[in-house]
Amino acid sequence: MKMKKTLALNVLVAVALLAMSTVAAAQEVAIRKGVVTGIAPIQVQTQTARPQRPTSTGNALTRSLSRLAGRAASNATDGSYDAYDIASSATRDATTSTTAAASARQNTGTAYMVMIKFDDGSESAIQSADASGLIVGAPVRVLGSGESAQIIPGS
Repeated sequence: MKMKKTLALNVLVAVALLAMSTVAAAQEVAIRKGVVTGIAPIQVQTQTARPQRPTSTGNALTRSLSRLAGRAASNATDGSYDAYDIASSATRDATTSTTAAASARQNTGTAYMVMIKFDDGSESAIQSADASGLIVGAPVRVLGSGESAQIIPGS
């Protein structure tokens, strides 16, 4: 009988948590109405990755470091091949991602910081890649929140 009560309680808690998560998701996609109070261009950092072609120097460095780490792990665990394999794979992954990050180029681009005063009296600054169609004093709708917010011109 005690097991049935515990199971029923767990099911009830799971259903309550599921219901709360659907309410939170519904609030994130709400459409808020407001008026544009300012538009300012800003410089943003963008990262453009080069094609993922590893260089011969990067490959040699990756092989050397992964073998060195694998041997050290193998020696530390009395010759275990599993330790060698894990250590060399982890080192190979780390050096590959490091060389890929080093080959990525940093560029600057222009985005727009749009200030909006909502109908409820609150204000927000939303970064937008494109401000065409937005005019100070014009009504807008904002769909979503945070980085995924979209500004839609019109009422």
